[in-house]
Amino acid sequence: MFRVLKPGGEIYFSDVFCDRRLPASFQEDPVLLGECLGGALYTEDFRRMLMKNNCLDYRVCASSPIEVTNKKIADKLGPAKFFSLTIRAFKVDVEDRCEDYGQVAYYKGTIDGLPHIFDLDDHHRFETNRPLLVCSNTAKMLSETRFAPHFRIEGDLSTHYGLFDCGPESIQSVTTDSNVGACC
Repeated sequence: MFRVLKPGGEIYFSDVFCDRRLPASFQEDPVLLGECLGGALYTEDFRRMLMKNNCLDYRVCASSPIEVTNKKIADKLGPAKFFSLTIRAFKVDVEDRCEDYGQVAYYKGTIDGLPHIFDLDDHHRFETNRPLLVCSNTAKMLSETRFAPHFRIEGDLSTHYGLFDCGPESIQSVTTDSNVGACC
């Protein structure tokens, strides 16, 4: 997808992920495949796959644990944990870690149907006209994509303050949070 995506383009999708690599036999099990579990991708393999394709920063927009209630299936799966994740990633030139340059983003409230609040991901909520300190990656995601007309970014990359204390949260920490909502 990233190869054919134009600069500033976005992928946005949901899929089932797992907290570990599953045995190859699970990918051939018709019951596990029918339950959307047999082909679940290990979250770290997903991260590595994106990194190899120059997607250094992606965002988790939603995460829901998948509870396996069928005892026979649960016994086959063992301790593996499954999650439905909604992912957003942009084809923009970003760093592999969130860096702090003192940039501030202002949401203009101009996205159709979102006059007061816009959620970029699970940890960036923008209120209309309220300044929000953002990392340089988030600033680029807002200023070099379809969101550019809806945001005003103040600051530049002239002064570096170190790592930005935001994320993106690792998928591992997101997927192990027991307070996440219900399955999709």
